[in-house]
Amino acid sequence: MIHYYIDPGAGFVFVQNTNFLWGIILGFLGGLFFFFRPFFKLLKKFIWIIFILSLILVIGGIIMYRQKDRKKVIILGIDAMDPELTEKLMGEGRLPNFSVLKTKGSYAPLSTTIPSESVVAWTSFATGLNPGAHGIFDFIMRNPQDYSLYLSLTDSNAQGKSRFKLRKKGKDFWNILSEYKIPSFIYFCPNTFPPSPVFGRVFSGMGVPDITGTIGKFSFYTTKGLSAEDKNSRGRVIQVRPDNNIILTELYGPKVYSGNSQVEIKIPLEITLNPKEGKISIHFQKNHLSLKEKTWSSWYEVVFKIGTFKKVYGIVRFYLKNVKPEFELYVSPINFNPKKPPFAISYPYNYSKKLAKEIGLYHTQGMPHDTWALTEDRLDEEAFLEQVDTILNEKKEILKYELRQFKSGLLFFYFDTLDIIQHMFWRYIDHRHPIYDPDSSYRDTIFRYYEKIDGIIGEISNYLDEDTILIVLSDHGFSPFRRVVHLNRWLFENGYLFLKEGVGESKEFFEDVDWSKTKAYALGFGGIYLNRIDREYYGIVDELEVKSLKQKIIMGLRELRDPETGEKVVNNIYDTEKIYRGPYLKDAPDLFVGFNIGFRASWQTALGGMPAMLVEDNKRKWSGDHLIDPTLVAGVIFSNKKIELKSISILDIAPTVLSLFGINKPDQMQ
Repeated sequence: MIHYYIDPGAGFVFVQNTNFLWGIILGFLGGLFFFFRPFFKLLKKFIWIIFILSLILVIGGIIMYRQKDRKKVIILGIDAMDPELTEKLMGEGRLPNFSVLKTKGSYAPLSTTIPSESVVAWTSFATGLNPGAHGIFDFIMRNPQDYSLYLSLTDSNAQGKSRFKLRKKGKDFWNILSEYKIPSFIYFCPNTFPPSPVFGRVFSGMGVPDITGTIGKFSFYTTKGLSAEDKNSRGRVIQVRPDNNIILTELYGPKVYSGNSQVEIKIPLEITLNPKEGKISIHFQKNHLSLKEKTWSSWYEVVFKIGTFKKVYGIVRFYLKNVKPEFELYVSPINFNPKKPPFAISYPYNYSKKLAKEIGLYHTQGMPHDTWALTEDRLDEEAFLEQVDTILNEKKEILKYELRQFKSGLLFFYFDTLDIIQHMFWRYIDHRHPIYDPDSSYRDTIFRYYEKIDGIIGEISNYLDEDTILIVLSDHGFSPFRRVVHLNRWLFENGYLFLKEGVGESKEFFEDVDWSKTKAYALGFGGIYLNRIDREYYGIVDELEVKSLKQKIIMGLRELRDPETGEKVVNNIYDTEKIYRGPYLKDAPDLFVGFNIGFRASWQTALGGMPAMLVEDNKRKWSGDHLIDPTLVAGVIFSNKKIELKSISILDIAPTVLSLFGINKPDQMQ
């Protein structure tokens, strides 16, 4: 009997009772040698010539490979690094490493995309395409057949083994490098989930969901009674009642189908309160931990059984806000366990596991900072900054590990720290913001994180040789967000959008909109769509009316003034037919509103809502933004080499990197 095992790297390997096979093989080879003996005698005369020619070819190939292989390009993507703040801090001596890059290398502002949204800008960075060619126009887009909204990052209803599919079109430039066998190592770039195969490695960034399938849903356990705001939370607020200081509750996991309905998988969670010492004990599955007030736990592994032989593996962290007078416990969104993710978050699949072995467990959720928890006061500023530091330190460890291994090709690494910090802490540097606090200890927070990024640049310099090209760039800059603009209210008041009889305002998802009369509607962060015949299901605007309707809306919005301050609300309005080109122009908004500094489309507008007011104060902690006219929020670009940087756009990066490796850009690249 023949015994064998299956080796995943080598296929079948025979290990026992194969002597009879060797006899057959050797006998067959002996017969061949006898039959072809005259040929082998002739071959012997030329063996040295063949050997020398082969040696020349091998050595030549090695030299050519090493010449190509020696090229090293490192790109750091620093989301939202603002030129004005950068230049200010360099002038004050607070960014010494960026100052060295500027002096010895190159520096310039970097034009962003229209709109200046991270998902749009980084997709254009990766593909070298404008939105009309890659199909991503906003975080939130719509299906014109039923006016339903969806996130533009990933299609979670895709068919096939992965169940996820990228919505963007076009080819990332590292995939083109891979076709030429140039190694590419891509870490956390937005809009890369699921990861595509490359000649190298990819770790997905923005777009990776949590274990529930959302972009991040926290849980918050409290003994307080639930308010209306708690019931409308972006997370899950759970009221609990202790019995002799013991709370029996549950951790919430993924949903599975049972018949025609979905069932949420939960596991028991036991919490023991110790009010005198200000701490608690938490027990779930095989995990047991003790946690003091105002402290974070480390990562803990959790397993949800979703079928007879199916399990989903996650990781979770806890933050104890209070034990008394009321118990309040924050539980992070449950991230995919990198050791065994339910869907590939890296290429190769097992690379996420390898990283976990090297640096320990880490955030895998594509948008890991819990800004909504800070907005809703589930976390305070100190706890939120501890979370930010944890994520930043995890990424630094991954980057250093990768730099130690990086020998050739392209290495791209993305940091979103500055974007998050500026969104949430701009209120401390903008004296005109409605919730500005001049006496806060957080006034220097944004600047300190610019310094932390500068420190990373200093650490990277230890890994550079004289031939390595380093490029540091941001996708856009930043701006104050003081006033909220409800675009659908303006369309309603000016006779372009209609509601059903007797309705004065509309909730999210175009509830109560009368499509039979509506000519234009707004969604996303500045997009206005015409309700066009042959595109929208209830379209009423024909092609002959499109041009004049656009012009009327453009002229009206240009005159829009803040009713309270008299400031000009809109800086520019873009007709997308004039700024985009490509096969997906049909999916674009017809107009894009470029707001003036201080203004931004409301959260309600983004989701198709229409409150009663037109413009109002932004009283949220999310106090800074970049979703304004792109000409007002350019990014930055640094290089350690002296290069010409004039009128450069983020779309220029992809063809430039290809040229560094001697590859001509595809025709469709801008």
